[in-house]
Amino acid sequence: MTRLFITVVCGSIFLASCSYPPSSQLTSQSQQDTNGIALYEEYCASCHRHYAQTTKPRRNASRLRSAIKVFPAMRDLDFLSDAQLEAISAALSTINLQQVSRDN
Repeated sequence: MTRLFITVVCGSIFLASCSYPPSSQLTSQSQQDTNGIALYEEYCASCHRHYAQTTKPRRNASRLRSAIKVFPAMRDLDFLSDAQLEAISAALSTINLQQVSRDN
């Protein structure tokens, strides 16, 4: 019984230490998503609908940067930094595609 208890406890500690990212990474990712949503709402929502109903789900930062360079209506956004575009992209990656298609 004691050996089983020690095995279970040690196994749980091992799994807890390697299975999940540190809480600082989780907080950082949550903040990036939140900042990305705020940036999206400020700079993108007027043309691409509000975040939850966006017409541009799952866009990566490279694609966002290309669109800013190619589409005249978006060229005013060329001041956005790569970090800001990464934050917007991270937020867009959390969009539920089924919900978006149902809302459109």
